[in-house]
Amino acid sequence: MRKHAITALACSTLVALGLGACSPANSTSGDESTASKAAYTYTSDKEDVTSLPGVELASSLGDVKPTQKYRVAVILKALTNQYWQGIEKGAKAAATKYGVDVTIQAASSEKAQTEQLTIAQTLIGQKFDAYVVAPESTSNLSPALAQMRSQKAPIVNVDDARIPATVYVGPDHALDGSQAADELAKLFPGGGQVAQIEGQSGSSAAILRIKGFKEGVAKHPDLKLVASVPGNWDANTSYSAAQQVIRQNPDLKGIYANNDTMAIGVAKAVKESGKKIAVIGTDGVPEAVSAVRGGSMAATVSPLPYYEGYWAVESAIGLLEGKKIAPWVVAPAQLITKDNVSRFYDSSGQVITNLYK
Repeated sequence: MRKHAITALACSTLVALGLGACSPANSTSGDESTASKAAYTYTSDKEDVTSLPGVELASSLGDVKPTQKYRVAVILKALTNQYWQGIEKGAKAAATKYGVDVTIQAASSEKAQTEQLTIAQTLIGQKFDAYVVAPESTSNLSPALAQMRSQKAPIVNVDDARIPATVYVGPDHALDGSQAADELAKLFPGGGQVAQIEGQSGSSAAILRIKGFKEGVAKHPDLKLVASVPGNWDANTSYSAAQQVIRQNPDLKGIYANNDTMAIGVAKAVKESGKKIAVIGTDGVPEAVSAVRGGSMAATVSPLPYYEGYWAVESAIGLLEGKKIAPWVVAPAQLITKDNVSRFYDSSGQVITNLYK
């Protein structure tokens, strides 16, 4: 990835997050190309984007070649979700770019916490150079993380549950929710009733998106949050929840769903109701992108998962090469609407893969 494009986007991200400084990625010199494994820290979960002196958007490895063929294990939540499929594609693209071996495995569902732990421990037994993990909860991989630390390997935490890792690559999930609220305020300048369909209980992403949306609505006095109910990351559950919310609130103007899988179910309920209710999701998965293009969804807030996967593997390689990487590599919360969708996604709903190269 070209450093000037990354730096420019990082600066715009900092501005969006209200931070006043933009520090260049990886200012560490090449003299540290062989870092002591004991130097890795595992405190990225303690960092808050509002208090960091600087964050970065990519590890800027475009001008560095790995000194050896590293092996990186990637442990995701579930590949049944198009969002995680996007992260998988990005991780594979980075592996090809940098000539490293990447093994990607995931649980059968986003609720299979014990299964994900078993997968992680099996991979740890193969002693990879670095690990990229997207835990199903903040605690389900704790035993595996302890084993990774005992191997003195760098750990890159991608997207959802914040855990003790070396680097976190992902969005500010609260910003996902607040951007959705801002868009509803823009769509309905006269105000109105809005609702939220919540993600899985206990999920870090859900907790932060719920919080961000509620706080975002509160900033717009003409918007009134009349319902915030569970959808559990499930389209059918969200469809039923949306039906009930629409029946109970006949003047409803908009619904925010914490992810696109749920937003698709909500959009189905809205269509069947015959009402004009704006639906906003989060993730930017292909089906939701097509819905935005077709008008059945007003928007989706996307951290561009392909790039999360790419930057996660890229960051892992950077750490192995002794690069100094900020504890939070921020993925942008990009609001995707009918007006700008073609800038970020192709006609099939796949993210354009040369945006930041």
